[in-house]
Amino acid sequence: MTVFAVLLIAAAIAFGAAKLFHLPPIPLLMLSGVCLRAIGNHLGIEANDDLVREMIEIGLAVLVFTAGVDLSPRRMLGRTKPILIVAITQFITLGAAGVFTARFLDYDWTTALYLGCSLSASSTLVVVRHLQRRRQMFEPFGRLVLGVLLMQDVFIILLMVALLKSPDGLLASIHGVANAIALGFLAIAAHKWLIPWVTKRLKLDDEELMLGALGMLFAFSGMAYLLQLPFLVGAFLAGFSLSAFPMNGLVRGMLGSLSGFFLALFFISIGSVLTMPPTEMLWHSLIFIIVLIAVTVTLVSIIVEAVGYSTRASIETGVMLSQTSEFSLMLALTGVASGQISEELFSLIAIITVSTMTLTPFISRDKVSWSLMKLHPRYRRGESGCEEMSDHAVLLGYGRAGARTIKTLQEHNIPIVVVDDDAAIIRQLIKQEIPCIQADGSDEQTLEATHAKQARIIICSMRRTRDAQIALRYLRDEKPKILVRTFEPEEAERVEAAGGYPIRSADASSKIFMEWVESNMNTKTET
Repeated sequence: MTVFAVLLIAAAIAFGAAKLFHLPPIPLLMLSGVCLRAIGNHLGIEANDDLVREMIEIGLAVLVFTAGVDLSPRRMLGRTKPILIVAITQFITLGAAGVFTARFLDYDWTTALYLGCSLSASSTLVVVRHLQRRRQMFEPFGRLVLGVLLMQDVFIILLMVALLKSPDGLLASIHGVANAIALGFLAIAAHKWLIPWVTKRLKLDDEELMLGALGMLFAFSGMAYLLQLPFLVGAFLAGFSLSAFPMNGLVRGMLGSLSGFFLALFFISIGSVLTMPPTEMLWHSLIFIIVLIAVTVTLVSIIVEAVGYSTRASIETGVMLSQTSEFSLMLALTGVASGQISEELFSLIAIITVSTMTLTPFISRDKVSWSLMKLHPRYRRGESGCEEMSDHAVLLGYGRAGARTIKTLQEHNIPIVVVDDDAAIIRQLIKQEIPCIQADGSDEQTLEATHAKQARIIICSMRRTRDAQIALRYLRDEKPKILVRTFEPEEAERVEAAGGYPIRSADASSKIFMEWVESNMNTKTET
């Protein structure tokens, strides 16, 4: 109990420091654990390693369970092919790159395989939180990312089981993988039939929902134990079984504070058991991090654009997936427990994982994505030429309504220039001889190139309303009328406060729907 209390106090201090200095909490939590271990060793206090390891496993189980809740396969509908292409290519290529790098650094084959598998999957925990914070969960590329995460988690679970059973021979590995697949099918059945039935038939209050969710966690973890699988496999599949709407939203709301608690407990406990690797291994961790980020961003960006997504969405997807997973720590823990890898290697994998998780919020900023876009081989400014223009229209973001907007403006003889970051759209506009620029509509230099201050009207249909706020600030005291597409009341209020005219998507959709209903009613009446 004393160890538990000390860990909680250290977690509170780490979270407080993170908030005070605006730093990511994960590295501070691990640093707190390292400091606790050092203080204990200095004072001659022996830590209860068994208790700490149990807390690591419990914390990881809750985090993996929470991650599974966010990975509903319904989000893959209509995107199965690109998701499979991206997930399989990234997983295999990164794994091969990790193994090759490890062998180049003179690690043995077993160690190289563990390092390759650790690099091959991205963090569901980090990416989902990042998408939620940026409100991109339901954007097309957000759905693609979630589908890729689901497939990667499945792949690494099967690989982990195969690696753990490998000392007992090939047949043992095949048998373990078969058991994991069987438990996966049970989770799919629960997701598809059991959970929806319970949701419709039983009106459960919050306490009953919480007990039911935890009961599902214990049930699948118990079945994993009986099948001689890591209980964390059961924890992930339990979360996946609850990922169907609306159960996932209810469970996610209840698990929010609980997962935060176990997040702190987990990373502090990880820090307290870390064995400082040799200096040479620390340099190796830097090499693995560089390989991971460089290969992921380049490879995923190329593949995602090849399967039909825009240039910016492709780069954002690559950047967002460029970290290792909580499953990497799970794999390393089980490897240490089975005696296949050393504690120093576990520390190396933990350093890589925490470092890349910490870097993700920084390298996934809009400025980084736009800087990478400028390296695109097809990136050119002023694709179709924008001569000196005035009293014209500027369309910032082509979007789904771009063709209709251009047609309407052309019918009224209003000159137009289009700004978009998608190379495919720019090529299409060039063929139509429409003035266009492949660039970021939220960049002031781009606005200057379109002669925005001399425009009659500016239409902002960029994905994020905050991008339009730059144009609003740039043109606050100028001539043009600025129309901005908004999705939420708060966004509309901010646009109005900045001097723009919000076009509320919900209102526009309702109006179109009512017009359609009325036209159909009139048609039936005339008939």
